[in-house]
Amino acid sequence: MDRSRRLPSGRGALRFTLRPTAPDDLPTVTRMESAPDTSDWLGSTGTDWHARALADPDQGHFVGIVDDQIVGFATLAGLEGSGPIELRRIVVRPDRRGMGHGRALLEAAVARIREVTPRRQIWLDVKRTNTRARALYESVGFVPAAGVPPFADADSVAELDLVVMVNGPDADPEGGPTGPTSRKLDA
Repeated sequence: MDRSRRLPSGRGALRFTLRPTAPDDLPTVTRMESAPDTSDWLGSTGTDWHARALADPDQGHFVGIVDDQIVGFATLAGLEGSGPIELRRIVVRPDRRGMGHGRALLEAAVARIREVTPRRQIWLDVKRTNTRARALYESVGFVPAAGVPPFADADSVAELDLVVMVNGPDADPEGGPTGPTSRKLDA
């Protein structure tokens, strides 16, 4: 199955592809998240964080490719359970922002989840002041949860001033899992 899509560009359409992250990609991924305008929004970072994510069968780690270059990455968690899947992190290289790569990466990550588990809810948390990210998430169907759903860490949500957002065929802003257990994302 072709997992790429076309992005608008002044010089013609660019092809965006989502693929599993390889260990050799980790230096590029960690450089992306260490940019000052990125690291301010993140919690734990670094090569060890990503290596643990790659080794964990409950997590998925993907990079977005345009013109044979990594332009961003996304991490997922909760793949082996029956509850909601967390979109744990999504980052686009600072020099590639505003070009549609973030939207392409988010849409591709959601589509990857929907390929293997169409009925499970997807959730994420985002800092309340990160209005740019919140607008992107809302534009692809995420809605703010009312209160703190049972699958989110209420203490962290309050302490870090986060908004929990949900997406899914039966997205319930009150929270809670939807749909059957599904196989993990491994492709």
